Amino acid sequence: RFLHEKVKEKSKQYYKNKDYYSAFIEALKKYSDDVKFKSGSTVTPDSSLMGNVFNNSRGTDFLSVIGNYKKQDGRDFTQDTISNVQNGQQYLSQGIVWAGRNPLAHEEIEELNKSDLFSEKDCLDLLSLLSHLYKRLDNSIKV
Repeated sequence: RFLHEKVKEKSKQYYKNKDYYSAFIEALKKYSDDVKFKSGSTVTPDSSLMGNVFNNSRGTDFLSVIGNYKKQDGRDFTQDTISNVQNGQQYLSQGIVWAGRNPLAHEEIEELNKSDLFSEKDCLDLLSLLSHLYKRLDNSIKV
């Protein structure tokens, strides 16, 4: 897995110990903190933070994940593409909180794991998703 440096940094020790649940949770907490810091937002909880920061109709803490991306010939991407990528960042960021962190905060990990509702493999997959979200966050600009 080609994990983002911050994801690697926050999850490394847990990952080495095969504690994939803690590896995911710690990396997600770092992502949330970095989103909050870069945007200057004070909104909580995290799912509301992600909705606020990545939705350009919500206010002054908006982060555009399109940044300075351009086509090879220097033209802008279509408005549909820009909206799709921006909305994707918002919904994936909210989704990783709703479908990842929240179940781990409210259910016993052993039950989640044994039932396969939320497995160790899910944690590893979500570390990869966090890496993708971090790439967009790194290239975002406050608008």
